Amino acid sequence: MNNPTKIPIKNGQFNYTFSIKTVEAFELIFEDEFENGTWVPTLFFSTNGVIQFVLNPKDQSNKNTVIGGDLNMAYTNYQSVNKTAFEKAKSVLMGIQKDLVETDEYESDEFKEVLKKLRATQSGDHDAKVPIYNKMEELEKTYARYTEKAKTLFALPYDSLMNVELKWKYEYIQNNISIVGYYLIWRDVEMQMKKKQLVAQLVAEVFPLYQKKYPDHIYTKLIETQLAGQQTITIGGKYIDFKAPTISTGDSIQLSKVIQNQIALIDFWGSWCGPCIAKSRLVVPIYEQYKDKGFKIVGIAREFGNTAEVKNRLSKEQFTWLNLVDLDDKLNIWNKYGISNGTGLMVLVDKDGTILAIDPKPEELKKILQDKLN
Repeated sequence: MNNPTKIPIKNGQFNYTFSIKTVEAFELIFEDEFENGTWVPTLFFSTNGVIQFVLNPKDQSNKNTVIGGDLNMAYTNYQSVNKTAFEKAKSVLMGIQKDLVETDEYESDEFKEVLKKLRATQSGDHDAKVPIYNKMEELEKTYARYTEKAKTLFALPYDSLMNVELKWKYEYIQNNISIVGYYLIWRDVEMQMKKKQLVAQLVAEVFPLYQKKYPDHIYTKLIETQLAGQQTITIGGKYIDFKAPTISTGDSIQLSKVIQNQIALIDFWGSWCGPCIAKSRLVVPIYEQYKDKGFKIVGIAREFGNTAEVKNRLSKEQFTWLNLVDLDDKLNIWNKYGISNGTGLMVLVDKDGTILAIDPKPEELKKILQDKLN
């Protein structure tokens, strides 16, 4: 979160006045919850007038209320209609899930073994956790996480219900065009579209309507950039060139000039991203093996405020390749690559700029380099 505004609470009340150029969504978060790393945000839309909030701790956040302005009323109505349409079916499936967990019929033996390995790692040991998380993700995608009973009674019906809800949501967005709907589209583009094909399909159907109605809105620009990045950054596509300063000297460097006629790994990371750092560590020995054979790595760190933390991190790591920085998203590089809300990315590029792999695992990276450079 980049430089959040802090609003003091006195005697259980707060007041804050601010001016904006564009109507959009904002979030209120309790500072103690934010510092503990888990929070439930209260969403609201800016309005020319007074907005009244009743806020509760996160375990009672369902009691929160936001009153003031047509958009906040519209968002509350959307939530209410959604709840009426899907809460009962969700509740039934959650009950089935609970019963399966209680009878130890929910997770497969293979997934339990992976969980056991995860619990055996130390809390900050991202090097050990990354391959375990990769395995968990693989099992989740193939439904191998579940027993056959859990797959039949819960996992497949739940995914089916989520797809029905998604289609309902976009029908609602299409029939109720407003900044509320635009916010819902933007959040899906940020959070879900890269992993869920149905979201990409539904966004493609409704985005032109909003793009036409709100051509100058910030969501239009953000979504256009994200869509362009996600459509371009695919295997067989071309990488997006950019210019950014080095972390060490601040000199501006053009990526294409550095990786020209080389096989290159573009590593999107940050000092704040433990999993990114762990993934970068895994490619250090591969870099050392192939750096003199036509292989380069260029890091692009996403940092906020200043570069002190990333410089400190680099002093502890063996990332001897060129590292660039995008400070406070001024260059918009992560968004251009379709990962504005992501936790890093690795893009492997061939000598002619064609993308060979996205987030390759170390063994995959090594195999490609063996085939290309040996």
